[in-house]
Amino acid sequence: MKLISLPASPFARKARVVVIELGLQNRVEIVDPGVVTPVSNNEGLNDINPLGMIPSLVLDSGEGLYDSPVICEYLNHIGGGSLFPDNIDARFKALQLQALADGIMDVSVALRYELAMRPAELHWQAFIDNQAEKIERSLAQLEQQCDEFSREPTIGELTVACALGYRDFRFAEADWREVHPKLAKWFESMMGRESLSLTVPI
Repeated sequence: MKLISLPASPFARKARVVVIELGLQNRVEIVDPGVVTPVSNNEGLNDINPLGMIPSLVLDSGEGLYDSPVICEYLNHIGGGSLFPDNIDARFKALQLQALADGIMDVSVALRYELAMRPAELHWQAFIDNQAEKIERSLAQLEQQCDEFSREPTIGELTVACALGYRDFRFAEADWREVHPKLAKWFESMMGRESLSLTVPI
């Protein structure tokens, strides 16, 4: 299998983290597709995923699989993992946490494109402010929840770690740690995991 991925993408990082967590490094080749932005057209990637987005997984059959939640659950299935719990309550708790963290990454990536790719004189300040508020509400929710996070990380906790890592990578000036000390302590402990320390965005 081939995982189409870029080092800076938090969603691609999540998939790479799952590969390492499940010990699938020998079965999944990481492939760099080249430039992928909202205003570029990557024909090779489009052939795999018509949305032209990463991550995308090319199965041994040649079929393309996307997006990150689908890829991660597929990898967990073939790897015999427990990142998606069987217990119904635990499963949906993990999925809800994944959704919240995916949302933080969605909003953060959108903000990154607005600030980095659009000319400064065209920045939409109301949009920027609204997205920042969404992120702060979400981080506050995680601060409240983190005492209840699973000690053996599920897809939820791993996605939260990737979301926080992306905040550090692209928005280091907006330090979230001072306001969310419990979450900061949890994140520091999570970064001791090989899957996360080996996939820090660059």
